[in-house]
Amino acid sequence: MDLDREKERELDELHSQVRKIEFEKKQLKEKLQQLETAEHKLKERINEMNDDDYVERKLQLLYDQKREQKK
Repeated sequence: MDLDREKERELDELHSQVRKIEFEKKQLKEKLQQLETAEHKLKERINEMNDDDYVERKLQLLYDQKREQKK
C-alpha cells in the first residue's frame, strides 16, 4: 500500500512539473511575440531612416524650420 501512495505522490509531482513547464512555455511564446513585434517596428524605422526620400524630406523640413525662425 505504501508503494502505491509513493508512486501516486511521485506522479502528482511529475504532473505538477509538466504543468509548470507548459505555463512557462506559454509565457515565453507570448514574450517572444512581443519581442518580434518590437523588432519589426524598429526595422521599419531603420528602413524609413535609410530611405533617401525620407532623409531628403527630413532635411527639407529642418531647412524650412530654420528659415521660419530667421523671419
